[in-house]
Amino acid sequence: MSNIVKPIFGGRRSESLAGVIEVRGVLGEAVSELGTQIVGGTWLPGEAISKESDLCDEMGVSRSVIREAFRILGAKGLIRSRTSDGTRVQPRSEWRLLDPDVMDWRIKAGDTNSLLHDLLKVRLVLEPGVVHAATLMASEEARVRVRRAWEVKVHVYTTPDPDYAERRRRFILADLEFHRAFLASVQSDLLSQLFAVIEAALGLLLDMQMSARGYTTQMIGMEESQALHEAVYVEFERRDPVAAEAAMRRLIERAISDAHDGFKQRAP
Repeated sequence: MSNIVKPIFGGRRSESLAGVIEVRGVLGEAVSELGTQIVGGTWLPGEAISKESDLCDEMGVSRSVIREAFRILGAKGLIRSRTSDGTRVQPRSEWRLLDPDVMDWRIKAGDTNSLLHDLLKVRLVLEPGVVHAATLMASEEARVRVRRAWEVKVHVYTTPDPDYAERRRRFILADLEFHRAFLASVQSDLLSQLFAVIEAALGLLLDMQMSARGYTTQMIGMEESQALHEAVYVEFERRDPVAAEAAMRRLIERAISDAHDGFKQRAP
């Protein structure tokens, strides 16, 4: 059984990530099915995937649909077609891993742990520096957004709700906006787009961390997380970039520890 975590949060990139190449209908379904099979290991890197005629029969689509699906998957770095060698899966190093479709297929295929491990490394490398830069560079408008994000996070944390699943969903959304607000303060389109791409996976990570801390039906184990976020916010308001960066690093290191506990809980 695959270790797929179903997200309980909403937003632009929740249960399905919007792809770089907008594909719908029969072609979209074919691309998604083949993409999920490839990243899931149905065909290993270097192996030739099934013949077009066999895929047409298996998927109930025309040869033109399969060929167009191959073209799209090739653009995402997953496969390479050659007349003399057929269509083969590319090495993982060639995959466009930041492509939203590829990330979505990894989740669907049960490659969640690998994806989340990668995400933890990205967070540890990027987010302390982002907060350092945001503390130095944020405009007053950007600072207002960070303040509002923190106020919402505090409100969600302190307001009881008999629907624990809904409270947990709102907690995750508030956490995402808190981190998103710091990114916006840096005013980097590249960083903002990176966050938009990984947002759904980050939500999955937060959900798993909360489970590892014990918060499944009540707000248990979130006190330390809230305190660590508050430390980041306080240093940001004090306009101390070094202290803010250090506070964010402590927060991410705690998140990594929680995530590792979560991975152990999910191990078969």
